[in-house]
Formats: sequence, C-alpha cells, structure tokens
Amino acid sequence: MASIVVADDHPLMLDAVCRLFVGGGLSVVARCQDGMSARAAILEHQPDLALLDVQMPGLTGLDILAEARSQNWRTRLMLLTAGVDAEPLVRAIRLNVDGLILKGSAADTLVRAAEAVLRGERWIDPDAMHHALGALTRDEGEEPTALTPRETDVVRCVVQGRRNKEIARDLGISEGTVKMHLHNLYEKLSVGSRTELALLALERKLG
Repeated sequence: MASIVVADDHPLMLDAVCRLFVGGGLSVVARCQDGMSARAAILEHQPDLALLDVQMPGLTGLDILAEARSQNWRTRLMLLTAGVDAEPLVRAIRLNVDGLILKGSAADTLVRAAEAVLRGERWIDPDAMHHALGALTRDEGEEPTALTPRETDVVRCVVQGRRNKEIARDLGISEGTVKMHLHNLYEKLSVGSRTELALLALERKLG
C-alpha cells in the first residue's frame, strides 16, 4: 500500500482530501496544516507521495518542492492550488513538480492524478497549464511568436513531459507528424531540445 502525506492549512479541505484516499490503496500517514509540519512529516515517514497546498503558513508547498529537488527526496510531490496565477504555476513546473492540480477539480480527478503520479507519470492540470502558457508574454519590446493551433497543442504536451508516442495518441496524429511539428518548432523558436522548448514556452505567450 502506498503512503501519503497530505498538507493544507484549511481544515475542511484537509479532511475532504484525506477522506478521498480511505480504502483506495493509499494510506495517509500524516495530516498537516502548515508547511513546517508537512516537511517534518515527509522527512520522518518518507512517504511515496506528498500532496501539498501551494500556499501554507511557515513553508509553502513551493518551498518544500524546491528543497525536495535540491536534496533529491524520494517522495513524489503533488501541489494543490486554489488560484491560477502564472508565477507559482511556472515555478512549480520549472522545479519539475510531479503533479499540479486545481482545488476546484472533481474528487475523482484528484484521485486519478495521484494514482498517475504514483505510477511515475507527470500530471499537470490542463487548466493550470493553459493559464501558465496564456498569461506569460515575451520580454517587453519583442514581437510574439505565432504558432499554429496544432503547434500550441504539441508545446503543451511537451511541457507536461509527454513522449512522442503519447502526444500522437492524445492528439490523434502519427508519431511522424509529431516529429515534424517538433522540428518546425525548434526552427521557429531557435531551440535545440525539448527541455529548451518547454522552458521557452513558459516564458512566452505562444499562439
């Protein structure tokens, strides 16, 4: 049975999230209402997954994520956010968060997202990704780069960490077409890798 730490500074939200995992193959080993308690619980229990509110007293979910990445914690981290402000979303994605989901999502969506993260997949809420990409612009004085709708779809999938086969399946196109779109994107945006493409997408308004 997989273990999980849940942290949220709103008691009702904390209770609701914990109840979702009762009897579902996950054992909640700690419930926390602030960042310091969440950090201590993760270090003590070494859970398979930590589900953390982005904004918490003491340490935020982003603070804990940053430390986890710098210290190579084994625990997978998934963030809950009530808002869609671009800055924290972009920071979480740049820190290679394992999962990111909006608090307004359906209960079964949260459970499926947690299960996906536990399988080693990266799960980014589509609405959160849309706001992260749509809210960012180029540096002042630069002209925006226009992408086709299909190129924008491919970029979004790349930022979510999907492989060519998965992109092809999700978009209903062939892997060869995915490779063609990636080649065009590399040329159009002057990047040389998927990582550069993903980072650039988070700094510019594409489309």
